[in-house]
Amino acid sequence: MTKKADTSPPLKVMLLKDATHRLEWVTQSLQNAECEVVHFSGSLMEMEDAILREAPDVIMIDTESPSRDTLEHVCLYCQLCPRPVVMFTEDNDTEKLRQAVRAGVAAYVVAGLSSERVRPILEAAIARYEVQNEMAQELSQTKSALQDKELVDQAKRQLMRQGLTEDEAYQRLRKQAMDSGTSMADAARRLLRNKRTPGLT
Repeated sequence: MTKKADTSPPLKVMLLKDATHRLEWVTQSLQNAECEVVHFSGSLMEMEDAILREAPDVIMIDTESPSRDTLEHVCLYCQLCPRPVVMFTEDNDTEKLRQAVRAGVAAYVVAGLSSERVRPILEAAIARYEVQNEMAQELSQTKSALQDKELVDQAKRQLMRQGLTEDEAYQRLRKQAMDSGTSMADAARRLLRNKRTPGLT
């Protein structure tokens, strides 16, 4: 039986040139693993532009031991240019690993940079990053929904103090939202803001 050819598209890796001590060897290992390598060695703002231009799948750092400056930069990368960050290192210090994860590193790999291992590691880091993003978005949506519900409840209580029943207060808010083409939360926010501002009704 003929083995089916691997049709997986190449991964685009942005390799930080100023954070690797074996640039040529790392580049060759990535290319052997069917990765397209983009070298970068500029400022944070330049990196943001480069990421928008190159659209890498993952950012890679290869370092003997991550310094405090490197970890601080990783934290800024994750804030300014959201992408999965993979760090290959020779330092197995547990505290360094914790610091790297807190900074936003998706995968911290000790003594594991080889053509055979690098592709699965990068793909696993990307998958983990995507799952974490989905969880963060779901958490943000849940918090937003709870905040909206609290706003609506506050506005209903405000209207109920004026003599409306709970259902009447809800229907009043709903009508205001429909009339203005906004959400219930926006209608509630506007009502509460007006009630707290002298001279507004």
